[in-house]
Order: sequence, then C-alpha cells, then structure tokens
Amino acid sequence: MLDVLERVGERSLEYRYRIWGFGEGMALRGLLLAGERLGRPQWIDAVADLVVPSLQHAAGPTDHLIPVDVLTELRRLRPGVDISAAVQRFRDAVTGIVHRPDLGQTVWVDCMHTDGPGLPPGRAGGAVEAAAEVLCDDSGLFSHGFDAGTGVANRVHWARGQGWALHGLCAVGSPRVVKLLEALQRYEVDGRWRTIVDDPRAPFEHSLSALVAAAVPHTSLGRRGLRAALEDTCDGELVVSEATPVGRAETYLHRGEGVFPWGQGPLMLAILGALQCE
Repeated sequence: MLDVLERVGERSLEYRYRIWGFGEGMALRGLLLAGERLGRPQWIDAVADLVVPSLQHAAGPTDHLIPVDVLTELRRLRPGVDISAAVQRFRDAVTGIVHRPDLGQTVWVDCMHTDGPGLPPGRAGGAVEAAAEVLCDDSGLFSHGFDAGTGVANRVHWARGQGWALHGLCAVGSPRVVKLLEALQRYEVDGRWRTIVDDPRAPFEHSLSALVAAAVPHTSLGRRGLRAALEDTCDGELVVSEATPVGRAETYLHRGEGVFPWGQGPLMLAILGALQCE
C-alpha cells in the first residue's frame, strides 16, 4: 500500500488549500504523517510553508477551523514552529456549539472532528457531547446541521457528516461511537455508503469509506471501508462530493464531484492506520 500512499500524497499536494477550511486539516495531517513514513521531508516542508505564515494572524471569524491536531504534528516534526498563538485562537473561538454566530445559529456536525482533538481534555468531551446531543437522533445517525434558534435539526444523515462525527467521538472516547458504528453497518454496501446514508436514491459517497477506515482501522468495518476506498481510487485520486452546505435532502443528491482534501486526507490516514495494524 505504500505506493498508493505515495500517489495519494502527491495528488494531495496539488490542491490549492485555504487556511483554514473544513476537511483540509485531515489532508495536511495525512501529508505530515505520510511524509514521515515515506521519508519525504519535502512534504512536511510543504505543509509548514503553507501553515506557518498563518500562525500569528490576528483573531478572525474562521479560527474555529484551525486544525490543532495538524499543528501539534507539525511542531513534533519541526520543533522550532511556535503554534501556541494559533491554538489559543482556536480555543478562544470555540466557546459553544454555535461556532459562527455572525452567520446565524447553526450547529455543524463538521465541527465535531476539529473540536474533539482541538480543545483541552477538560473541555473537549463536553463540547463534543453537547453537539452530539442536538445532532444525533434515535437512529444513532447525525444530522448535518441544527438551528439553535428554532431548535430544529435538518434531519439529513449526510454521509461525510457521519465521518466527522465519528472522528470527533473517537477523539474523546465517547460511548456514542458504538451506536454510530452500528447504524453505519445497517446501511453499509460492501464498505460504501450513500451521500445520504439512509436514502436509497442517493449516489455513493466515497469519502465516508475512507473516514470510517481512518477512524477505526482495527475493526472489520474499517477494513471493509478501506478496501472499498482503495477499489474506488484511481492513480491516487479518490473522487468525492464537493463542499456541501446544510440544507434539504435535495441539496445533497446532486453535488458536483472531484478530488478534494476531505477525501485524500482520510484515505492517507486510513492507509497509515492499516499499515500500523499489520
């Protein structure tokens, strides 16, 4: 799998990253860890060149997107990099389950995968649990968004959102992981899931296969997810759906597709996790 990992990493380096964007952190973390595993210090340098200029920026409205786990890995690999100011900006920005009150009262499931590893242990569990309380329903699956103003979730079980929730829950050791995995297994099709996992009209969304494989590589579900993701990867490219806003079901059924960090990153992490399990 090392040759696949290398090609996935090479393709991931071609993306024009924003600082910071949902899903980009996993690709940056994947590049750091894959660069270390494959002996590609230039990959680590590329991430540092991208990230370091942003570390001392003034506080801004997107600080809740800062991927603290990426910064922690970068500091481990490049000890001279000072991440303290950026980490503090993230923690100052994440003070409740509504992370962008300037945009409304939406709680996004996406935030669970950054809050879990990004907040101090004493805050992380509570933050992830608070989000899960309003996003998770009796099925064990998660809505993409919840309007804190109206108290209503959009009740769309977006595939990638289940992956974001799973990573956040795993990061804090939440018991909700078991129920979510059970729910995902009910709707699994040979390691794959649909864009809306419980809607048979929806197309398959390959990012969730990689996200599950990266989160639980030691499980049979994770191994099936990795097998499916690798089968759906061509020349280092895992085609997934484009960025998706919270909306009605129709919003999710006809998204454009392409090669994005939120597919490439989980795939790199999944391959690395499988290699560690060997």
